[in-house]
Amino acid sequence: MIVALWLAASVTTVCLEPGGGLSPVICKAPATRLDARREVCECPTGRRTDAPLCAEGETPPPETRQLNAFRRKAGQDGSLVGDRYRDRPLCVIPPNPQGRRP
Repeated sequence: MIVALWLAASVTTVCLEPGGGLSPVICKAPATRLDARREVCECPTGRRTDAPLCAEGETPPPETRQLNAFRRKAGQDGSLVGDRYRDRPLCVIPPNPQGRRP
């Protein structure tokens, strides 16, 4: 159970455009930190896709057209979790690394 909660906290939602680029995601967080429900995220444009959060000291690959093409193919299954581009994970930098839960 603890592993499942940690895993859920290490994955976030991104919006993947048809060309592989990222567009803004709109997320609604629970009212309090005590609420165990996960954020509800929507994509005004693009397809809702799961992506891993970058671990401490880890950075995503730089944005390029080649990365977009790779991400387009990798995200066809609805997830970028476990996918790597040039030996770097397709991760997302957390918005507030200090507030991240272990």
